[in-house]
Amino acid sequence: MARGFAYIDQPSTGGLTHFIDALVPLHLWAIVWIAAGATVLAGVWQRVLARYALAFVSMLWLIWGLSYMSATALGDASRGWVTGALILNLAGLTIIVAALADTVGPRRGPVIAEGGVEG
Repeated sequence: MARGFAYIDQPSTGGLTHFIDALVPLHLWAIVWIAAGATVLAGVWQRVLARYALAFVSMLWLIWGLSYMSATALGDASRGWVTGALILNLAGLTIIVAALADTVGPRRGPVIAEGGVEG
């Protein structure tokens, strides 16, 4: 949500930083980021929603990371790869968190049975 709030009043750069800004104005991206953050927050209490919210957020991170990387490749932002690499790492971490949050986990009860370890 913080990224969305940062873009609410941000003027467009005219696509000079990355192509995402050229496709959709930043104030509309603000709405998308705030909605994504709100759904992740709501997913804390609703497991099914969390699965889709984390997938959506990881997709956003992936799009933005690739956008920064392409800006470097096209010569628009010579240091865009730094931000792109960090954002792509966040996308990967979000996918891992989504996968871990979706697992059932170990069964309830003691790890070692009362009789000890067999075998």
